[in-house]
Amino acid sequence: MSAQKAVKSSHYEAESNMEQDVVRKAWVFKPSGLNFVWGGDSRYWVIPKEDRTPAELKMVSWLEVTGSFDKVEPGKTYRIGFKISFTGDATGWDKAPVFMSAKVGKKGKTIWKRIKSLNTNFEKLKGGTEQVTIPDETDGRFEIFVSPTVPITQETKLQFGLYEVWTGKWKSGLLIYDAFVQEV
Repeated sequence: MSAQKAVKSSHYEAESNMEQDVVRKAWVFKPSGLNFVWGGDSRYWVIPKEDRTPAELKMVSWLEVTGSFDKVEPGKTYRIGFKISFTGDATGWDKAPVFMSAKVGKKGKTIWKRIKSLNTNFEKLKGGTEQVTIPDETDGRFEIFVSPTVPITQETKLQFGLYEVWTGKWKSGLLIYDAFVQEV
């Protein structure tokens, strides 16, 4: 019998780490409650063990941060967003087409929204100590409606994400504090 070595993944898979924020009336996902492509490799991401510390992007050309929420109800609308900031030495964001996506269930229709505020406000946000919510008011809210006629047999887990996978250009310095899902 030969011993098998455990293979460490280059990706970080979420722990079920979400909490209800009664002030924001939202479910909040700290970094450990999100999935990070390349998050299992500290050359690319630093995923904190403490909830008060943001995840820090060291360097990637493929940005993919996702989460899922299984407490949706048919007939309701949900707003989705991320709280972020940038380090002082952040690069690659001024022209990167950053998008958010969401869908309900594995077979649901994916909706996409371009987050232009990251590009237009990058220099102002860079090195700032203030966290901002994306999408911001210039982008408009990112919301998804759960049909009231969803069959009981259909999966209704809300899947959402933040992406920049199209340019192949290196990006660094993004800090992600949390993601949220809020009933509207």
